[in-house]
Amino acid sequence: MNGIVIIGGSIEAFLLARAVPGARVILPAAERVTRRWPCPVDIGPVSADVLRGAGAGVVVEAAHPCDTQTAFATHRAAHALDLPHLQLVRPPWRATRRDLWVPLREVRQAAEVIPDGARVLVATGGEALSGLRAMRAEVLMRRIGEVSGPLPLRRGRFLAGQGPFTIHDEMRLLRKERIDWLLVSNAGGTGGWPKLAAARTLRLPVAMIDRPRRPGGPRVQTVKEALTWLSAHPV
Repeated sequence: MNGIVIIGGSIEAFLLARAVPGARVILPAAERVTRRWPCPVDIGPVSADVLRGAGAGVVVEAAHPCDTQTAFATHRAAHALDLPHLQLVRPPWRATRRDLWVPLREVRQAAEVIPDGARVLVATGGEALSGLRAMRAEVLMRRIGEVSGPLPLRRGRFLAGQGPFTIHDEMRLLRKERIDWLLVSNAGGTGGWPKLAAARTLRLPVAMIDRPRRPGGPRVQTVKEALTWLSAHPV
């Protein structure tokens, strides 16, 4: 072990772990799509005790870009142990003039912009469910992996799927399900982009939820930049 602890949850965390021999990974929750990590992996919430037990000398938080609960927990834990701490967060998606995006500060605003009775493909993660209760639309929520139980909303259902999805896959789904709107968290990256490209082609509006505020401190957007930062913070 080299004292480098990576907080996982994103593809960038996986790529960084492959590039840093001897690192250790902590996943805040079990992955819905299991990856073959090249290093030891622990699963559970981040705390100072967890980092100490992992032998952390430096910490790179590369959780999902919208997982600010893990971002703040890592920030507090690293600060408590006086450890160098970097955030690796990929850039958000940006709309072009061809896109029909409506920016939202939080998921609860979706009920204000999406018309009653619309059929909405939701790709926000299950943590957004409570914010959708005021919507009077037909919600079709994408769920990666197996679906257990019905969607806990008045109208709608889960859509099980296993990516990666192509633009063709997404266009076929949007047409088959007669989707009127998309509701998406701005995760950035290539994995979720095909649904936005499909919406652009079909001229469908997208309610795009901004990323929540993250803690301060050093932050980079790419694995290459993270490796440069690590080289300046030897353990």
